[in-house]
Amino acid sequence: MKRLLASFGMTMLASGSYCITPCNADSLAKSPISITADMMSSYVWRGVKATSSPSIQPNLSFKKGSFELGAWGSSDFTGSYKEVDFYTSYSYGNFKLGLTDYNWLFSKRYFNYRKGSTDHILEGNFSYQGNSAFPLSIDLNTMFYGSDKKATNPSKNAYSTYVEVRYPVGADLNIFAGMTPADGYYGDGYGKLGGFAVVNVGVAATRKLKMTESFSLPLKVTLGVNPQQEDVYLVFGITF
Repeated sequence: MKRLLASFGMTMLASGSYCITPCNADSLAKSPISITADMMSSYVWRGVKATSSPSIQPNLSFKKGSFELGAWGSSDFTGSYKEVDFYTSYSYGNFKLGLTDYNWLFSKRYFNYRKGSTDHILEGNFSYQGNSAFPLSIDLNTMFYGSDKKATNPSKNAYSTYVEVRYPVGADLNIFAGMTPADGYYGDGYGKLGGFAVVNVGVAATRKLKMTESFSLPLKVTLGVNPQQEDVYLVFGITF
């Protein structure tokens, strides 16, 4: 992991695409580095509320062609929640394969990746982005290493899986449904029910708030229901 972080940092520096002085439009368009941050009214992940406090969620990524490497984090305003995730992905046409390294526990040293004691969770990601004729998108995510353990046998991986489908009903509106095909990590988070369950259903809307002739703020609102927890959430966010 140390080598991965060092390689990530050196790759960004070596690209020479960041700007110390103000950049012109051409240099920004060619930069493989993306820096964004979301300000969220609360943090809900796959239908489960991680924190009710407003959160800032920065993202730093390097993208070259079909390859992307990045870091994403979330911290709430009370200081009670912290998450730092690293991810990488490769796209081919409408398909994308990825790997995500989650950590939101931080009960042990960060670089502890030992199988029986790590706070990290490694997850494989596969997604299909629909085409113009049938714009249905599908995400498949399976945890395969780390602190995702079976409740009945803490030495065994649970291989917790989350599947989500999305369909646009307009340029700025999507409907989505998330489900778990079996018990695992999500069994506790979604109401301690085993087996198949629909756990995250809702609509997500986006809108650009025009500030000046050349600058707009992307706004987003998600209204979701967690049928297993019998809970509802409404989250607002601004992307910088």
